[in-house]
Amino acid sequence: MANIPGVSADATSLNSSYPQYNYEARVALAAFWILFTIAGFTGSSLVIWSVVLSKKLRTVTNAFVVNLSVADFWTSLSYPWLAVAGLSTTSWPLTSEIPCRIAAVQFDTGFGASLYILAAIAVNRMVMITQPIDIYRWLYTPRKVAVMIAATWILPWMVVGIPPLCQAGQLGFDITTRSCSIIESDENSASYKLTQTLGMYPIPMIIIISSYTALYVNIRRHFKQQRRRHVITKTPTVEMDLSDYCKTDPSRQSLGPTISSMSKSNIQAIKRQQLAITKNLFLICLTFTLLVSPYFLSLAAPHSSGFTPFAAAIATINSCVSPIIYTCNHPDFKVIFPKMLKCRYSEIPEPSDFLKYFLSRRKPGN
Repeated sequence: MANIPGVSADATSLNSSYPQYNYEARVALAAFWILFTIAGFTGSSLVIWSVVLSKKLRTVTNAFVVNLSVADFWTSLSYPWLAVAGLSTTSWPLTSEIPCRIAAVQFDTGFGASLYILAAIAVNRMVMITQPIDIYRWLYTPRKVAVMIAATWILPWMVVGIPPLCQAGQLGFDITTRSCSIIESDENSASYKLTQTLGMYPIPMIIIISSYTALYVNIRRHFKQQRRRHVITKTPTVEMDLSDYCKTDPSRQSLGPTISSMSKSNIQAIKRQQLAITKNLFLICLTFTLLVSPYFLSLAAPHSSGFTPFAAAIATINSCVSPIIYTCNHPDFKVIFPKMLKCRYSEIPEPSDFLKYFLSRRKPGN
């Protein structure tokens, strides 16, 4: 049996004799990883390419959405190696353990980046809906958006990468769980797990919850005020949505420089679209939180390493769920996705320069 760095031969022998879950369970997990490799590649590629092909999707919010899909794609690259690790009967089956270490880094940094990106999306929606347009324009310039996106990656990389460099934890093939992850036999594994959990889970979760709570409270308070006005003036109570909220309060009109020159019907249509996008992104945040929370909680909980591979598998379902949510709920993506899948590229609204060039090169009749 190959020796694992930082693990004694006795510990290696003991751990290989007593894996924390049986081979049948690991075969099922391996099949799961392979399935979600395909699904993760497909779903994230659809989101990325839709923005490449249509200028209509090139908004500030979708810059974060594309970044989220890049994180999904990056994480999906680790799944095949997790399948290889799960199917091993003794030690890492290849001559080099480097692919397994890289896969562990991809998995942890990908999920950490996803959480911070979702936090950035939540703040973006809160500012867009509740703040004046001047504040939104000042905050979301191209340069500042680029800095925000970079930060969503730098923070997870620091949390995952610094401890091993300081000899405070190891990533690689863990022979106890047969996975590419934090090596359990390392004396610093518990503190390394806790560092990952505290560095990548509570902060973005607090931001997400507080942003959507502030958005909900702000809109609900405005609706109550409007209903009181209707009662006082004895006018019929009307059903109000976010378009009414923004239309009746000019300081909330934060969707573009020409909004004052638009017709009321156009303003309402835009506001309803923004409400639909906000609901869609909230659903994505909620889904991701429910799926990924067991993984980070298992890292923090003592004596839970046997559950961690299964929690990780649950977390990967998000790679497939997010594109489905986009397709069913996002007002722009759900129009473009079917046209891409049916290869009807000429019907994609507001085609990009790249797509125009591609269509111009196609032979007539193709």
